[in-house]
Formats: sequence, C-alpha cells, structure tokens
Amino acid sequence: MSRTASFPISRRAALAAPALLAAGHAVSQTAEVDVVIIGAGAAGLAAARTAQAEGVSFTLIEARDRIGGRTLTDRSLGVPVDGGATFIHFADRNPWTAIAAEVGVETRTGNWRSGGYREFSDGAPVEAGVASGQRSGRGGLWALMEDVDASNDVSFARLVANAPPEVVAAAQSMARGAVGEEPERVSVADYGRLYDGPNRVVPEGYGTIVERYGAGVPVRTGVFARLIDWSGRGVRVETDQGDIRARAAIVTVPIGVLKAEKVRFRPALPRETANAIDGLAMGALSKIALKFDGDRFGAAPDMHFVELRGARPGMSFEMWPFDRDVVVCWFGADYAREINRLGEEGAVRHMLERLVRIVGPEAEKAFRGGRHFGWSEDPFALGGYSYARVGHAGARDALRKPVADRLWFAGEACAGKASMTVGGAHQTGEQAARSIAARLRPR
Repeated sequence: MSRTASFPISRRAALAAPALLAAGHAVSQTAEVDVVIIGAGAAGLAAARTAQAEGVSFTLIEARDRIGGRTLTDRSLGVPVDGGATFIHFADRNPWTAIAAEVGVETRTGNWRSGGYREFSDGAPVEAGVASGQRSGRGGLWALMEDVDASNDVSFARLVANAPPEVVAAAQSMARGAVGEEPERVSVADYGRLYDGPNRVVPEGYGTIVERYGAGVPVRTGVFARLIDWSGRGVRVETDQGDIRARAAIVTVPIGVLKAEKVRFRPALPRETANAIDGLAMGALSKIALKFDGDRFGAAPDMHFVELRGARPGMSFEMWPFDRDVVVCWFGADYAREINRLGEEGAVRHMLERLVRIVGPEAEKAFRGGRHFGWSEDPFALGGYSYARVGHAGARDALRKPVADRLWFAGEACAGKASMTVGGAHQTGEQAARSIAARLRPR
C-alpha cells in the first residue's frame, strides 16, 4: 500500500492553488500533498478518513509502531484489556457509537462501578454509613460546581476549602480519579462544562474499534516529527526520515508532547496559541492489569474495590470486568507519576501488594502476571489526557483556531465540551480536515 494518499487530478485539485492564493496565502510549489497529518490516534485517523472523503491528498505519520494513540487494547494476558480509553462517553452523541456498529464491534450500556463497590481504608473495610456519606459528598460537590464559570474559576481544592469533609473527599476523588490530577491544579469551570450523558462499554476493547476504523488508512509508523516549519508558503515537517512538504498541517500530538517541545515550530507559535498550550496540562490517570487463575476473592464481575482513605493515596480495583480473570487497577495524579516511574515489574508488584492487603494472601497464590500502562512515562503522550489549569477554561477553544490557515491543532485537548474523550478527538480531526478541504475548493 502506498504510504502517501493521492487522488486523480480533478477540477477541485487544479484550482486549489488559486483558491489559497485568493485567501491570502501563497502555495508552496514543492508541496507533496495538500495536508500532512501528525499523529495516528483518533484525531489523526478521523482527519485522514475525512480527507479521503473530501478528495484531499495527505500524508499521515505516527511516531509509534501502531495506530490508536492513547486508545489501546492489550491482549498479552489472554483477554482484551483497555490500557487507555475505556468508556464511550456521552454515547448518544459520540461518533464512536456509530463507528463501532459500522466496523462490527459490540458495545453495551455500562457505567463506572456498574457491579457495585466496596470501600476500604488501608485494606480494611469501611463501614456502610461512611460509604453512604461519600455518595452524599458527591452531590454536594456538584451543587458547588454549578456556581462556577470561566469568570470566577477556581480549583477543586479551593472550591471545597470550607465544605464538609465528605464534600472535600468527593472533590479529591473526582480530580484524582476522573482527571488524574491533584485537586489544587484542576479548573472547575473547564471540567464542569464537559458533556454528560450515557456511557457504553466495549467487551472487545475500545482500541479494537479504533484499530478497525483505521485499518484502511495509509500511515507511516515509526516516523518522528521534529520540526514544523510554517515560515514559507506552505509547511515543511522535518522528521527523522526526511522532510514532508504540504500546503497545511494537522497536528494531533498530545498536549504533554507539545508542552515538552518534543515538536518545535518555526517561527514560534502566535501568542494566543502558545498561551492556550500553556493553559492546558496532562493528568496522569493510569492502569495496571493483574491476571489471576481461579479465585475470585468473593467479588462479583464489574465490582470495584475502592481505597479512598488511609496512609496510601486513593485508587480503585475493577474486579473481573466482563467476567474475565483480570483485575484492572485505576490510579492517578502524583501517586500515578510515582508508581509509573517504577517500571512495569515494580508497578505491577506494588499494586498486587495493595490488593493482597484487601483480599488476603490467596491473591498472591492465584496471580499469573500483569501489564502496566503508565501514560505519564509514555514518551509519545507524557500523560493520560488533558485538563485546563485554573483560570484557563478558554484554552481549548483558543487552541482549536487555525494558525495562518496552515496549521490546525486537533485532539481531545481542543474538543471543547467533548474534551478528554476519544469522541472529542475524532470530532476535532474531522473538523480540521473539512476546514482545509473548504479552503482548497474554488470560491
């Protein structure tokens, strides 16, 4: 298969250069394609598929040796486990609901802790009344969040500074467990505006949907983008395997990579775009999958064992998802960064020891192996997914604005109300490709 997608010359293609000139931007005479797409996660694949449909030529590059980005279904333990994205959030409007049906992947209605949950502190069960107070705390937290918007933004920690203990605990749990970050760093205004709605789960893995969706898309894997030069008439992307020239670029790499300047820009990005990147950051929500043989430790499928109190930071054990012999450990924020630095063997051992404290030594005997998905240490992500810093609730919208009609940013970080989701990433990739196609058409 050709690594660069191209199409027969049409009237649209023949008139593309005059169209861009009319828009005030000369077109490079050495452009190889209309658009270069950097990153083959959900946003990059959606951009490529949309470009195909619009008759726009493109080159899609990906630094990893696979497509999918932070959507990854791992099968090394003998069953599919999502190491990254798990839920099709706001499924009634999420494009991946329909895509799953199109590519023949089953989805089911499902929500967090659908199998019930038990709460623990340092391995010891918490009384039912205390757990009930935790649930009421979440209601109190949402009530406080309703009064916050971009004009009076605060962090989760500041929001609950004078609240009852159960509300403070709920804020800490939401920030660390849903965003993957410490509560004093996360914008309430940004998080509060995100879409809500029914979720769906994917027995064969969310990553399986993305794999099938991208199966027919030509992509060059193992290609590292180092520099995006937009100083000329088009763009030039300098990679470890040579330069790619195009009329425009769609940049879908995660915010963590942009903030670390793993990809540089020449000239420097405009102040508004640079400020938008600065106003966003990456949480560290991560997972470890533990494989067991035989003993189910008295837990029903899809039940969660949650530790929110005690000497160790909070986290959750998802017991036997889809009735399979694995336990998925969810953990975030600074605790996740600490554990992720241990490497796979150390991180797996650490989580197994925490589970043993809850269920007893039988877990050690039944243990058969584990996998670690430590996104904060992944060089191609440097975090789980994005959040807005306090006072920067408008950063996502600012980042989505094109730069000089040559650079578009796409991905979950700039998806507005759909941010922090694979669905949002898809929508921004599609929108960017359509915008470029519209600019290539004759007026």
